[in-house]
Amino acid sequence: KNTSKPGPVKRTKEETVKMIKDIYMAACERNVELGDGVVIHVLTKDKGIETDVHPLHMPFIEDWITHPMTIINRLHEKSPATFEQDVQAYFRTNIDNPELYKEIPSLNDRESEHPLPSGCLVRYRAMIQDMGDDEIYCTHYKVRSSDHRQVEVEKSAKYTDLFICPPGYTVIDQEPPREKFSSRQCFSCIPVPNETQWVKEGYRAHFGEEFTMQKRSFDDYSNIQQLLSPMKRLKTAAPMETSSESSETTVKTEPVKAISKPEYIVKVYDSSDDILLNTIVEFIGIYYDHGVIKADSLQSANEMDQDQSLPRKTIHCIQYKKLSHINPLLHYQPTLELNQIQMARQCLLSLFESIFPNDKLLCEYLLLHLISRTYVRQPSSAYGKLSLNISHISSEQLQTLQQLLQTILSLHSTLSITVQTLNTTQLMPNKNVAKDDENDNFLMQTPLQLPFNSHLLIDETKMECGQLTTLGLNNIKLLQDLLRQQTLKYEFHIYQLDYDCDIRCLIVSSTKSVLPCDVYIRYQTDQEVDQITFPNLSKEQIDNIRRYLTYIGQQLELDQTINQASSDINTYIQEDFVNMRKQKLLTNLDDFHLLLVLARQVILLNEEFRLISVNLDWKHYLMVKIF
Repeated sequence: KNTSKPGPVKRTKEETVKMIKDIYMAACERNVELGDGVVIHVLTKDKGIETDVHPLHMPFIEDWITHPMTIINRLHEKSPATFEQDVQAYFRTNIDNPELYKEIPSLNDRESEHPLPSGCLVRYRAMIQDMGDDEIYCTHYKVRSSDHRQVEVEKSAKYTDLFICPPGYTVIDQEPPREKFSSRQCFSCIPVPNETQWVKEGYRAHFGEEFTMQKRSFDDYSNIQQLLSPMKRLKTAAPMETSSESSETTVKTEPVKAISKPEYIVKVYDSSDDILLNTIVEFIGIYYDHGVIKADSLQSANEMDQDQSLPRKTIHCIQYKKLSHINPLLHYQPTLELNQIQMARQCLLSLFESIFPNDKLLCEYLLLHLISRTYVRQPSSAYGKLSLNISHISSEQLQTLQQLLQTILSLHSTLSITVQTLNTTQLMPNKNVAKDDENDNFLMQTPLQLPFNSHLLIDETKMECGQLTTLGLNNIKLLQDLLRQQTLKYEFHIYQLDYDCDIRCLIVSSTKSVLPCDVYIRYQTDQEVDQITFPNLSKEQIDNIRRYLTYIGQQLELDQTINQASSDINTYIQEDFVNMRKQKLLTNLDDFHLLLVLARQVILLNEEFRLISVNLDWKHYLMVKIF
């Protein structure tokens, strides 16, 4: 009815084929789930049936995100010899563009009712929760056209779990040669378990991640008092739980939940020796939400038996980046000026003094604890850590401190321990390697399996007298090793392994803790603190504190002052150690090293990054700055 000449229209074969292609091309531009090609069979008088395979998707901006395998297949057809380098160069060019990077959908904070289509490009910020064995896969396979010509085409099996056939082709069922097999590393990944709420919202604001949770954003608060005011509506008798979320009406803190199964299996093709257990990595790859079949299977996607598949979601990594921190505020401002550092330190100490009035020593130690990092490891010892035990504080102080730490730290969680929880909760990550079923052979996460540079508040205020079972004693031993050596045991059915970690532990107890700590402080005040009022800090000052804590912690990791100290300074320190032992001011080497750790942190906090002169009385300097 839309033609100027209604009725039958005579068209040539070429015009008819072009019209059909235009029709399907118009359809694919409106529906991204349409197939990648159309097969047109033309019945001719002389040649019989002619088959024409026409790709549908044009190389417009969304193709590399919605249909990355189309780009990858084209690069393979163009130059099989340089295929892998061409793929890396193509996607690196787009990913390095900040505007195009934001167009890549993120799996973080995406709810199940808004799933992503299988086969699209995604980015995923995750913690390595388990490391699987290398997977052997077939790098190439061949398909044959279904027409009379029987044309064979070689396809790449990289970045996919299945052999996908284009329309009009079938997979050639034959054993590939040995040189066409390779391996890829498999990692079980979960969202960062103790990532605080302001970090998630910061990534949405800075990197364009989709915001789906119906909660009030941290950016809606203009000052610190509004951020922490919901704490006043908490009942002091309520049990203390952990969480990194806050709402406008009530702040409920939830514990780090043990995830029964990993959310995604990430498959990495390049050498990835720097990806270790519990590290935080951002992966960019192709997302598949279909069953995974064996890599050496020669079934196509259409022929796959659903009963043979595992309901696992996979990401085939194209590019990854190991993250030293997850503070989004440092992305555009990686360094701080001296005036910003001094201002952040003053603001942070004022917040601590609001919670613990008349005790500046406790506030100073709390600040040193938050920036501490393990920088040297030796057998049965870890240097640089500064675990802190605070006792005799009110429930209001504890709850406000917990909320403040969630507001300023990027990785924070709370573990509440009682005799009952110690006797009934498995704190040691465990894996039954004897099971043959892949669905059951995975590492069980516990509240202690946390990423590096995490902060853990151990709430011991509810501890009462009682008898510990074997499980409870094992949990106590596990926490002792964590506090003393910064190691965590993992159980693998019949044996155990120690893994290094870096978790700053703050213990809050009614009296001195049953767990070992580097520093113990009893809070003393003339009157109980019931009402806490914070200074009026702006949102910019709060963000400056968040940058400051991450930045100073990184400087401690990178600082080589002790390693680069001159021989004169080393001799001076050794003489001090001998004299302090003679005067019985120290009982062992660990106490002396604690003084060195405190001196190193105080010097760094005051922007004096090296011991300048041998005449510097570092002990007196430490006493003046802290005590």
